[in-house]
Amino acid sequence: MANWTIDTAHTETSFSVKHMGLSNVRGNFDTTSGTVTTDEQGKITGIDATIDVASIDTRNEDRDNHLKSADFFEVEKYPSIHFVATSIKGDDEDYTITGDLTIKDVTKSITFTAEIGEPVDDPYGLKRSGASLSFSIDRREFNLNWSQSIANGSLVVGNKVKVNVDAEITQNPNA
Repeated sequence: MANWTIDTAHTETSFSVKHMGLSNVRGNFDTTSGTVTTDEQGKITGIDATIDVASIDTRNEDRDNHLKSADFFEVEKYPSIHFVATSIKGDDEDYTITGDLTIKDVTKSITFTAEIGEPVDDPYGLKRSGASLSFSIDRREFNLNWSQSIANGSLVVGNKVKVNVDAEITQNPNA
């Protein structure tokens, strides 16, 4: 068994949501951390990841502050988004992962596919691997309920949120 750490500096958690039904507004959470475990054959057996909600960045300070407020994430009360895998199935590269996603005070099971890279030795003597995954959620299922309509009936903030994660993990020394 080996333990790996999510490399925050080389991991991007991004999202997009429709604005007024017109275009996608994109943003990132700049800090994603956590651990991954693998068995003796290198197959992933566990994932525990945390996103620092205060690290949200949509390139608009007013929007970021609104997203951190009680209208959305309530960052003072709920500072993180948490994911723990409950089932991991797959081969060397393609996995189907199911787990509990907690946003605010709601935990829901989600399932997504992930493409996992072959581990490599980096120039600094560390073993690294990478993963790419995406999924969508309905924000209302996680008590992200703020809503406002415009004249044509479109929502200012769409309900479907698309999430993409490109993560790099580093095997812990002596693991």
